[in-house]
Amino acid sequence: MKVPTPIKRDKNLVLLSRDHHNGLMLVWKIRQGSRLDVDRTRIGTYVVNVFDKELEPHFIEEESLLFHQLHTTDELRIKAENQHSAIRERIAAFRSSPEYPDTDLLSFALLLEEHIRFEERTLFPHLENSIPGEVLDEIGKRLKEEHSTKECLMWQDEFWVKQ
Repeated sequence: MKVPTPIKRDKNLVLLSRDHHNGLMLVWKIRQGSRLDVDRTRIGTYVVNVFDKELEPHFIEEESLLFHQLHTTDELRIKAENQHSAIRERIAAFRSSPEYPDTDLLSFALLLEEHIRFEERTLFPHLENSIPGEVLDEIGKRLKEEHSTKECLMWQDEFWVKQ
């Protein structure tokens, strides 16, 4: 079996790639909670909180620092923006109903995973090739400043851990 080669990321985008790793951990936790037949309200409450504290600030950084570097008609930019909108819509649906059906949580996990894989494998290489080095350096500087003030989510209910 061939082991996938890690993606070499521009140093200025590494913080966003680390966020993507955290997003994939959220996907794993949702699926693990489902496998363990955890009360879906516990999982859904966690998902909404992670969105508020981690995903939404990450989306805002990408949109304000990266996406606008591409033309508004750029197909990859449009796809990423549409995926952000779809994820936000799912979270809004979770907020409007206190129930979190297993199928909704699992489809959210799939949507988030597909989005992260798209950004890492397709969008970020496109951005790295499209954005001039000095602009990437400025983006990296701003990310370091903004990430240092990001609130880290601490969660007591580790539903994903088998009891």
